[in-house]
Formats: sequence, structure tokens, C-alpha cells
Amino acid sequence: MNKKDIKNILPPAFDEYQINTVEQDASNRKYYRIKKGKNNYLLVDSSDEPQQYKNFIKVHNILSQYRVSIPKIYYIDDYLKTVVIEDFGKLRYDKIINKENTKKILKFAIDSLIIFKNQISFKKNYFLPIYNYNTFKKEISEFVDDYYYYHSKKNIKLSRRSLFFNTWKQQYNKFSFNFDSFVHKDFNLNNLFYLPKRTSNLKCGIIDFQDSFWGEDCWDLFSILEDSRVFFDDKFNEELIEYYCTKTFQIKKKKDFTEKYDFFNCARQTRLMGRWIKLHKKNKSYLKYLKITKKRLLKSLNKPHMTTLLKMYIKLLPDEFEN
Repeated sequence: MNKKDIKNILPPAFDEYQINTVEQDASNRKYYRIKKGKNNYLLVDSSDEPQQYKNFIKVHNILSQYRVSIPKIYYIDDYLKTVVIEDFGKLRYDKIINKENTKKILKFAIDSLIIFKNQISFKKNYFLPIYNYNTFKKEISEFVDDYYYYHSKKNIKLSRRSLFFNTWKQQYNKFSFNFDSFVHKDFNLNNLFYLPKRTSNLKCGIIDFQDSFWGEDCWDLFSILEDSRVFFDDKFNEELIEYYCTKTFQIKKKKDFTEKYDFFNCARQTRLMGRWIKLHKKNKSYLKYLKITKKRLLKSLNKPHMTTLLKMYIKLLPDEFEN
């Protein structure tokens, strides 16, 4: 869809607006900023990702019931899989995290996660996927399928591949998981916006929630505190984890919560090391995230309860993971 096509499909209210292309993300969605004076909107073209469009509308309808900041929808074209939504502006968390009061803006975001946990109850009629081991295995496989070859310049041996998956499965089976919490999935800094004119948790604008699922609530917390694209001072992490556990009535189970936090954070960083390699085939800029992602991975792997996984990584890639 080009700018001329967009002008043809938009209602007359947008006739005199300027249309500019916005930087794309890793998806096949296309974004355009529609602007007239101080009035800005975003047009999201999901015609190449119809299922993502359906998921966006579905999850938007869920989150609209709760006191969180998600973009308002001003126009929907179901046939073309296109929406015009509120533009949250330029104060994206990944752009300002090292400029603003880090603890303050992280807390705004975490207050929205507390609402997710305390108020969004598990409902089958929300039709969200439920996390499971098969999904988990598919995600971590990106490390052995993509990163291992990139680093070693050779395919991984079957014995090492088996070691990787068997070790992860053994650790997975040690936990008693409750996949019944609403999870945004991509609660990363680049999907959050600082909205200073709003109040309390509404100061954090949330986008890209179309991949939400039922899972463990620690997922979104480590997604923001252990962001894989931007490294920032994590001296507030323990305090913010304590704050989240207290507000979600999990303080007595904090040890179990933090162990799941570290486990799934390791799995996510593991997946992303492979994902960056996969994405760099289209855009080489993704390689710059490898250093941060590895640093986040090693941080969790060096926790006492993660020793078994650390030893496995050292066997696979000793030059990468051996101190």
C-alpha cells in the first residue's frame, strides 16, 4: 500500500493530512504517520499479516476494559486489515531510559503489569494461546539453529543438540508452572512510551500486544528489566521485583517467582541470540544487540540455581561462556 492508496481508503476527515512513512520493525506490518498541525495519528497496514491484525483487535478489546494506556482506535478497515490509531509520540522508553529518571518510568510500566496480574483473570473465551513446552522448545531452538552456526561456522552435532534440549527440558520439569496470567509477551522498552501528561500507570503507553498469551507473569517483568536491545543501570531491579511481588501478593513466594524469572529470562535471551542472527540477514543492524543479549543471558546463568544450564552452555561454546 502506498501513500496514494492510503488517501483513497481513509475517510474524508483525514483528507488534508500529510502522510509519512515510519521506520519499520521486524514484522511485515507497515506504519504511516498521518499529520495535520498538532494532530498526529498512526496508520498500521497489516495486509501482509492478517492474523496479526485479528490478534491486535482481539487483545485491544480485552485491554480496553482495564485502566492501562493503549492506543485508541479511530478507524478500522477489516477488509484491508488496516487501522488508524493514537500516536503516542516520540518519548519511547528505549530512547529515554538513560536520560529520564530510570526508576520512575520503569515503575509506571510495572504498575500496568500489576493491573494485568491482579485484574485480568484467566478466561477461555478470550481465546488467547496458553504457553506450553512445545512453544518453549521451538523458541530456544533458534539458538542451536541459527546462533551456533553463526558463531562456530559449522552445524551443531546431534549429540550436542541433544545435550542442549535435554538439559533445558530437565530444568523445565523442575518447576510447577501456572500458565494462567495475562502476558503481553513483548513488554520491551521499544514497545513502551512515556506519556508525561497522564497520571500514575497511564504515563506508560503500551503497544504491540497482539502476541499476548496465558503464561507466567514474570515474563513481562524480565522483558522490561532485562531488555535485550538497550543496556541500562539495573541497580533498581531487585527493588522493583520486590515491589511487583508485594503488589501482586506474591511476596511469600518470591524465591519461586525469581527462579522462574531467571529461568525464562535465560530462555528468552537464548532465543534472541538466534533471532538476531536470523533477522540480520535482512538488516545487519540487528547484530549490535548480540553483546547486550549475551550479557543479560550470562547474568542469569551465573545465578546459583542456574549452574546446570551454565555448564551446558560451556560445553557447547566454551570460548563464549567460560569465564
